Parts: sequence; structure tokens; C-alpha cells
Amino acid sequence: MNKPFHLLYLLLIATSCSQDPVYPKPKGYLRINFPVKEYYYIKDSCSFNFHIPNYASWEKKFNHFSNCSKTIIFPEFRAEVLCDYIYLNDDLYEISEEFRKMVYDHSFKSSAIIERTFENKRDKVYGLAYKIKGNTACNYAFTLTDSTNHFFSGQLLFQTKPNYDSLRPSVDFIIKDLEELIASFRWIN
Repeated sequence: MNKPFHLLYLLLIATSCSQDPVYPKPKGYLRINFPVKEYYYIKDSCSFNFHIPNYASWEKKFNHFSNCSKTIIFPEFRAEVLCDYIYLNDDLYEISEEFRKMVYDHSFKSSAIIERTFENKRDKVYGLAYKIKGNTACNYAFTLTDSTNHFFSGQLLFQTKPNYDSLRPSVDFIIKDLEELIASFRWIN
């Protein structure tokens, strides 16, 4: 080898050793600063009222739905709870089973579906909630009824591609709000 190539080779080796090596960075997720939980009552012209957090709104999103079927919007989380109200006509079993079937349609993508019941005999509010784990479109769903006249349901959806690992902190945070909704839910006669 001739001398100019030796010098160039030594120069390249000397300069390459002076910098720290660059490694690929691990995949990371954004840190979420959760707001303080404070609630206010939703009082509507409908047959019910309940609490929602101050960082959410109760809006009519779809014009073709009834006036009592609205959406709870969580703009900070790009999440919403689609709520539906149905006045029963001796069809509680059929409506409940249709909702249950819709929840279990997520089972092919979910890792688990955990059911939980709620009962408030004094105010005649009976409910069933489903926590759906995994990369599904819906991560939580619930139904509330008085067993005779009223049926209210909700489904938690995020406006993003399902990734349960990254959404889980937000899902768990909003589920606490939905459990407050269920606990504060009252029928108005």
C-alpha cells in the first residue's frame, strides 16, 4: 500500500473513535398529564341524569339519533362515549342480548372481556359493564335499566388506531369517570 492511503486510513480511524456510538432508541409513548377529576350533573329533557367530568361535554353528535342519544366527548383524550337511550316496550331481554352480542363481537381481537354488575335498588338502576382488553375499537361498554321502561347504554371509543398498551392509562382513567356516571345515574319519572 502506498503512503497516502495509509495516512487517509489512519485519519479515518482516529476521527471515528472520538464520537460516542449512536444506538437505535427504544419505542416510547407520550407522557399523559391527567386532569383533576371534578364532576357536574347532566340534566336533560330526557328520563335520566348523571355526572360527567368537567373535561368532557355532552353533545348531540348524530342528527339521526333521538334527542336522548348523545355523545360524551373527551377532547383531551380523543375519546368519546356513544350513549343511546331506548324506551322499553316489553323488549328488555331482546335489547340487552343485542347489546351483549355487540360487545362479544369484539372477542376475536380482545384478550379478555370482564363483566361487572351494578345495582342500586333504591333508585331502580341496574347495570352491567364490560371492560374489553386488547386492540379493539371499544374498550368499555355498559348498560343501565330500570327493568321496565328505560334502557341506557354507552360505548367508549378512541379516535385513533387501537393500541391497548399505549391507550391503557387513558382507558383506565376514563373508566373511573364512567363508573362515577353509573354510580350517580338516576331515572327521572
